[in-house]
Amino acid sequence: MEAASEQKSVYLQEHEALPAVGPAWFMQRRRDAMAAFERQGFPDRRLEAWKNANLTAMTQQHFTAAAAGGVADGGLAAVAALVPEALRLVFVDGHFSTSHSDLSSLPTGLRVQSIASALAAGDSVLEAHYGRYAEVDTHPFAALNTAFAEDGVLIDVAPGTVVDMPVVLVFLAGDAVDGKAVYPRVLVRAGSGSEIRLVQHHAGTGTQAYVSCPVVELVVEANAGVQLQHLQEEAPKAWHLGVVHAELGRDARFNLHTVSTGARYGRTDVYVNLNGSGAQAAMNGLYLVNDGQHMDYHTWVRHRAEHGTSQQMFKGILDGKGQSVFDGMIHVAEGAQKTDSQQQNRNLLLSRRALARSNPRLEIYADDVKCAHGSTVGQLDPDALFYMRSRGIGEQEAKGLLTFAFANEVLESIALEPLREHVRERLFALLPGNETVRKLV
Repeated sequence: MEAASEQKSVYLQEHEALPAVGPAWFMQRRRDAMAAFERQGFPDRRLEAWKNANLTAMTQQHFTAAAAGGVADGGLAAVAALVPEALRLVFVDGHFSTSHSDLSSLPTGLRVQSIASALAAGDSVLEAHYGRYAEVDTHPFAALNTAFAEDGVLIDVAPGTVVDMPVVLVFLAGDAVDGKAVYPRVLVRAGSGSEIRLVQHHAGTGTQAYVSCPVVELVVEANAGVQLQHLQEEAPKAWHLGVVHAELGRDARFNLHTVSTGARYGRTDVYVNLNGSGAQAAMNGLYLVNDGQHMDYHTWVRHRAEHGTSQQMFKGILDGKGQSVFDGMIHVAEGAQKTDSQQQNRNLLLSRRALARSNPRLEIYADDVKCAHGSTVGQLDPDALFYMRSRGIGEQEAKGLLTFAFANEVLESIALEPLREHVRERLFALLPGNETVRKLV
């Protein structure tokens, strides 16, 4: 705790030295968030939600906020163009990059604006929603982001607008980010009856050790639909600690497809509040964990109104000494009758040294509901392997095919084909007998 105390003081000193930006309400929310972080400090293993997280190596170093002006090399620039036909916003080292972005085909009814310019313009949507949902009082990294984020993007979809092209948000870590922290901030308001597809892609290469601390707040109004495809592919020495928070109105729909393959420690906390009658949430996740990596998903799905439905399917594939955590909470409030909520977590261990922890949970305070959860952790089925071997398929190829089949349910849920193919390639790299498996599937 002494190290954590020192870290809190240096982050506070850094925050106090920041220049004033934006109106009084914005500065007050930043100060409140910094105070919330000071009260909490960095989490340690005594906290239930962080009992399996070893953040010592991160908390012993002061990662100062990255400055603007970073450069993305050719490999990272190619990542930005992964989805060719899209509205594209690219951030380099946490700051918006006009040279890599493409908003030339912005349709009527969709407003995309940097948070800095929205602050300067006194935007009412920003003031009404920014920092209202991410839970800074209980999540130290949501507090850090709110305290330090200076820019980001506001996406505002007018009521009744259907945005045909996906909106892609790419967060790149360049060479200058080594030893730094980035705090990307995104606010999305989908007006009643609107539809939008979003891609959130975090990518880094090389040997940089940095902290990526993004926060996305989504407000999905009555009968609106938001689809978010989330890819975490940070550099191998990075720390990724992200928050996605969605507020759903009456008959609103939120679909999340998330894949994590990067970072030495990658954690994404997902909060979904079903506030209106008939709200729907569907979340599918896949994490591919190599030797020495730690992947972590925590989800909170809160049914606060009647006739809500939610579905979760998270799958993990672990190799070497990789470790993972899935911790999922379904909370059904008093009065949220006719709730239908399902949660499943499945983990496949390719190595006897791999470790997967699974903790699905239910809290139900209504009596007319249908809720279920389950989890499995295991290795490949020896009977299935024997069956495939008896038909002339080699051992490594058989293992690879069974592993691919295990992941394919989540892969097929990724709607955008370029993203689906990209994730397939990341999966192939992990599979035994991968060249043969690629040809067979």
